[in-house]
Amino acid sequence: MPKGKRNVETKVRRPLLRIERIIYEKASFKMNRDVLANIEQYVLYIKEVTGDEPTQDEIVDRGMQRLFDADRGFRQWLQRKADQNENVSRAQEVGDVVKRTSVGVSSEKHQSAPSDRIKDLKPE
Repeated sequence: MPKGKRNVETKVRRPLLRIERIIYEKASFKMNRDVLANIEQYVLYIKEVTGDEPTQDEIVDRGMQRLFDADRGFRQWLQRKADQNENVSRAQEVGDVVKRTSVGVSSEKHQSAPSDRIKDLKPE
């Protein structure tokens, strides 16, 4: 055998997806028939290679998660959205503090206004 070449037939290929048992929420999607057929075949592939038989739901879940993890643009977009939501939350918190402070100051001014007390002390 030439140097640097491997015997591909003897190398055991492993599935790209690793299935972890988790709790799922139900969702309903329409998919292309070819994609559905490939999902069914992928279940059989994993069972044959690993002995584990994942559900079709697990295949779709892990495949989509792998896509999300690999998509840098999507991750950046999610981060920008999270940053924007954080900034909005901070602005709302600051606004709430300003409102509470403003109400407290105005009620204190009204309660302790010296001109009201002076009027009461003046002779008529």
